[in-house]
Amino acid sequence: MIAKVMRGGDTRGLLDYLYGPGRANEHSDPHLVAAWRTWGVHDPGPAPDPGPELARLADRLDRFVLPGRPRHVWHCAVRIAHTDRALTDAEWASIAGDLVDAAGIAPRGDSRACRWIAVRHDGDESHHIHLVATLARQDGTLPRIHNDALRLRNGCRRIEQRLGLRPTAPADRTAAPHPTRAEQERARRAGRTEPSRTGLARLARRSAATSGSDTDFFDALSAGGALVHHHRTRGTLDGYALAWPHDRTAAGAPVWFSGSKLAPDLSLARVRARFTTPDRDPDPGWPGLVLALQAAHAQWADHGPDRRAATAAALGDALSAAATAPSDIAAALGRAEHAWAHAARPPLRAADHPAARTLRQAARRLPGTPARPGETARTREEITALALAVARWCAEHGWRPQAAAARAALDALRT
Repeated sequence: MIAKVMRGGDTRGLLDYLYGPGRANEHSDPHLVAAWRTWGVHDPGPAPDPGPELARLADRLDRFVLPGRPRHVWHCAVRIAHTDRALTDAEWASIAGDLVDAAGIAPRGDSRACRWIAVRHDGDESHHIHLVATLARQDGTLPRIHNDALRLRNGCRRIEQRLGLRPTAPADRTAAPHPTRAEQERARRAGRTEPSRTGLARLARRSAATSGSDTDFFDALSAGGALVHHHRTRGTLDGYALAWPHDRTAAGAPVWFSGSKLAPDLSLARVRARFTTPDRDPDPGWPGLVLALQAAHAQWADHGPDRRAATAAALGDALSAAATAPSDIAAALGRAEHAWAHAARPPLRAADHPAARTLRQAARRLPGTPARPGETARTREEITALALAVARWCAEHGWRPQAAAARAALDALRT
């Protein structure tokens, strides 16, 4: 079971969408299965003109929202696997109550919690519901929904066990946010091949892998064509945000993405952690990268989990740097780099060590260095060997997202 949270500011507009035909006529028989109270909340239903009832329901949901409060609508799409059995309305109602409780929207037994509803669509796409709530408690205070996504993940896992649904991975707080539907649609309308978030994350990752200081990093981002915003707290640089010049809001402002929202390992603090000096300066070019990979692999068996985590992250930097250097396997390395991003973030704290520092420095010295005959084959061989060790380690510990990412990277390297 997957629960995806979105935020907005138009309760009536969201209800119009949920009770309408959908973007591709995928909404069949929209109906209410649960609400903040069990009586007195009428379902707009499939009436010929549900407009008046939708307006009435929106007004009731917004009853305690203070004027001018932005993004007060909490929207959560909840979906089970297509291989799961079809659930009844009563089961979906129970799930809805469990999840608004888990998220902090409406804790069980709290009569003054936020107002909310759950809408189901029948037909071929009937394996999901939509939860809609307004972020204003009925006692005039705000709900406590910090870490709602993490709490929903844990709530979904409990529901899976109770109802015998297909199990999903526990939350490990290592996943990077996926492009939203709105971001994908904006890219499609503009004729771009990928959402802005995807391209900016790749640029930030490659810039971090090939930089040794804040100045190097921000210069690389600007050279890659991104707009860069520096965030300062009391005069101290402690964050950054990126945007493409062509990606603008309706008002003409850049669409910014902070580093930490691109991926957990792209926050400024995590980028700066890469700027360590190795104990020895590796050989330059592709031979230096091969030697650094061999050394990291040779020490793998003797390292504990925290050092192995640092090696997995350093291998990600090696892939990013190698994908930008001139070679006959640059395309394969780029695909492997994209797949490896999650494998570089196992769910534990990394402890830096000499082999990881040397590997990062070898990667840093690689860009712009053309590969001579035979060097790329040797590099791919050593990257594959170390990646296979990381993949097996992730699988042994049950870290399914990381293991899957490592396997996808290995497939790209072997193609």
